[in-house]
Parts: sequence; structure tokens; C-alpha cells
Amino acid sequence: MVFNIIKRLTAISFVALFLLVFGTTAYAEDKKLEGKTVNINTATVGELASIPLISEELAESIVEYRDDVGDFQVIEELLQIDGFDRGLLKKVKSFLLLEGIGGDECTC
Repeated sequence: MVFNIIKRLTAISFVALFLLVFGTTAYAEDKKLEGKTVNINTATVGELASIPLISEELAESIVEYRDDVGDFQVIEELLQIDGFDRGLLKKVKSFLLLEGIGGDECTC
């Protein structure tokens, strides 16, 4: 009897794990993000807020950070902004361009 219970629990666990892994992947594929690409060194709050998953408040924080610190040198610098984490960066990275590094004195 105990063996049968363990056997059933193992089968249920396998099914649950299968649904978790493959069900989540299928859902994520159905929910592909769409939008236009923006340059984070020149984008306005409105342009940044047009990126999927970027709220207007987060867009304002990005522009404020850029105004205070200067142009972004690497996209990962967005992680310095409250509310921006690695998961979000991974999801929106394809919408971000990094151009205009160095300002007027750039000799690149």
C-alpha cells in the first residue's frame, strides 16, 4: 500500500514538473513582446515608456539617471536604477540601443 502511494505521488510530481517547465515555456512563447527599438542615451520619457514592461515612472527614472550621471556606457548600467533588475533587462534588452557614448569629446 505504501509503495502504491509513493508510486502515485511520483507520477503526480512528474506531471506537475512537466507542466511547470513546458507549460510556462509555451505561455512565454505566446506572449512575445513587440515594440520599437530606442537609444537609451537620447530617448525621451515617452519613447522609453513605449518599450514593453517599462512604466512611465521607470522611464522617468532612466532619464533622470542619465541627466545626473551622463550617457550610459553599457546597457547593464540600467541595473543601477531602482526598479530595474536582471530579469527585466533580459526581457527588454532587444528594444534598447546604446549610441552616442562619450558626448561631444568622444573620439571613437
